Amino acid sequence: MVCCLGENATDVGITGGGVVDGQGLKFVQRFNEVKNVMVSWNQSGACLGDECRPRLVGFIGCRNVRVWNIRLQDPAYWCLHVVRCHNTSIHDVSIYGDFNTPNNDGMDIEDSNNTVITRCHINTGDDAICPKTYNGPLYNLTATNCWIRTKSSAIKFGSASSFDFKNLVFDNITIVDSHRGLGLQIRDGGNVSDVTFSNINISTRYYDPSWWGRAEPIYVTTCPRDSNAKEGSISNLLFINITATSENGIFLSGSKGGLLSNLRFINMNLTYRRWTKYAGGLVDYRPGCQGLVNHSAAGIIMEHMEGFEIENVYMRWSNNKKEQWDTPLDFRPSTVNNISFFNFHSDLYKE
Repeated sequence: MVCCLGENATDVGITGGGVVDGQGLKFVQRFNEVKNVMVSWNQSGACLGDECRPRLVGFIGCRNVRVWNIRLQDPAYWCLHVVRCHNTSIHDVSIYGDFNTPNNDGMDIEDSNNTVITRCHINTGDDAICPKTYNGPLYNLTATNCWIRTKSSAIKFGSASSFDFKNLVFDNITIVDSHRGLGLQIRDGGNVSDVTFSNINISTRYYDPSWWGRAEPIYVTTCPRDSNAKEGSISNLLFINITATSENGIFLSGSKGGLLSNLRFINMNLTYRRWTKYAGGLVDYRPGCQGLVNHSAAGIIMEHMEGFEIENVYMRWSNNKKEQWDTPLDFRPSTVNNISFFNFHSDLYKE
């Protein structure tokens, strides 16, 4: 269900200024500062759960899509949904969703190829830019010059990930006060390869654990969603010129049948300190997998990896003893192989 929909069209879009308002707060059954409780669009039984809430703007099976110079606000569910489209241009779009409303993603790019996103401002409760693969692969997505704030993940691959992701670039992105920065959440057997994250400033903090995320600036994971799911692999990721100030460390977790391979961290400045009152000490594998698991804080947690290069990485730690920062690198030697360090520094700093 979509408020504004284009389907099987060529040279289609929304441009030229103005506002599309989804009036999403009318779908709130009970307001809550942690997470609103939402009602369904149709309580007659014709649909079930979250899918009953309408998306705001959608394009399905279209070519040459243009979404330019508009404001999308207050969606009840996903805001801009692009499905099986080719040659999509999203420029100078502002998205504002209620910060306490679940599932009000900014942009969900699904099974689509040749997508360009630039100069966009996204401030919403759930994931901001979210590539997904349900029924086909996703190739050639570029996002540049964007500003993001979210209670979930600023960039999130998945968790719908049945097919491959290839050739994606994220450059000159600013992420502020978000629950997770750069995230790959591969759960359905698709593979990810050839992805670059460059020139990105990140600030991540804890929110209530009912929201996925644990303040990780970078989160790269692959594991089966359930006993019937396949394991996908993640390879050839480059993170270059990244600056992060975060309440938690980086989490890199493959699985036995879905390794992380050939990851590179180059020119990164990482600062770890606490400023909210939420409890730490948890690793977040959700959805599926192991759920939330008790684990002490670490600068970088690694498991099930084959090939990891670190070059010119500077990690700073708060010297506040109450914060219990004590492990720069945390990994199991039996599951992590071929690690290379060049000019890696880890040190305390005084607040």
